[in-house]
Amino acid sequence: MKFFVDQNLGSLTKWLRFLGFDVVQMKLTLEDSHNLPILRRDNFIVTRQTAVPAKLNRPDLIVLTSERTESQLAEICRRLNLSPETWVPLIRCSTCNKILQPIPPDQADGRVPDFTSQKHQQFFECPQCRRVFWEGSHQARIRRQLQKLQDDILAQ
Repeated sequence: MKFFVDQNLGSLTKWLRFLGFDVVQMKLTLEDSHNLPILRRDNFIVTRQTAVPAKLNRPDLIVLTSERTESQLAEICRRLNLSPETWVPLIRCSTCNKILQPIPPDQADGRVPDFTSQKHQQFFECPQCRRVFWEGSHQARIRRQLQKLQDDILAQ
């Protein structure tokens, strides 16, 4: 599944990537609609621009109603029946969208704080931007937010 998200929804882009989805951020301009992605079964265009549905008749278009990122994420998950079983959390770079690759701990040395390289043994690298990731407190907070999203979706 791939999402093409309007550029004014940067936080949503990041959180969809946290869930493991392939997300391209783009400037959605109706005047330049020939640059929109080709309609495919598992591709969706996401925006908050309310004028879009009147100008584009596309079944792959999702026009969000909420202003809050958490609600937008829940709205997409409900609309597309994206149950937690479809999520593969924290496998993508939240900046580049590339799948993270495992690297040996010695390759993280000098690229992460010393206490981190001593405490952790599992590291991942983005093949594009070369950022290094590990299961630290930031990922724990993200996992707690994803659990809250899961609880909200299952409660509905």
